[in-house]
Amino acid sequence: MSDRPLTKSTHAESPKEPSARQESSAKKPLPFPTGASRWPTYAALAIAVIAAVLAGLAYFHPANKGTSVPQQGGDAKANVCAAYQATRKAVVINTHLESNNPDLQLAIAANARLALIGGGTYLRDRLEANTAAPSDLTNAANSLANTIQQLGINYLIQAPPAVQDPVRNNLNNELTQLDKMCA
Repeated sequence: MSDRPLTKSTHAESPKEPSARQESSAKKPLPFPTGASRWPTYAALAIAVIAAVLAGLAYFHPANKGTSVPQQGGDAKANVCAAYQATRKAVVINTHLESNNPDLQLAIAANARLALIGGGTYLRDRLEANTAAPSDLTNAANSLANTIQQLGINYLIQAPPAVQDPVRNNLNNELTQLDKMCA
């Protein structure tokens, strides 16, 4: 007997490469993991879901609502006075600088306005963070914050001295009052 087929096949062997269709049909899909190999996937999914839930709870229900503790009254006064001193120093330094150079004059004016407006915002933020501070100190510091911000805005709009002078006088009175309270 011979190893050759008796009849010729219609598909004779050719040196051509197999087609993409024949090649893809020849590949077998990988088996889907079963049993013990599935549990890490489910564990990772469970941890991800728990983390997402906890993140959502933390976002919508913050633990600290910004309220101060009444026994921190002394600390709150010290914090407000420290913020006042820092604000006063920034305002005094930056509003009393001088230069003959026109370029520096513009920079000095910009820093003075920044110190006034930013100082008022900083002082007001410190007041909100220290709600246990005495009310007279809080009212005086809030009034100072309003005054220095008004002075800064007036400088930005180039208000005339007739508008600025009463605000400056009010500022001096408020600084004297806060110096006494924080002494």
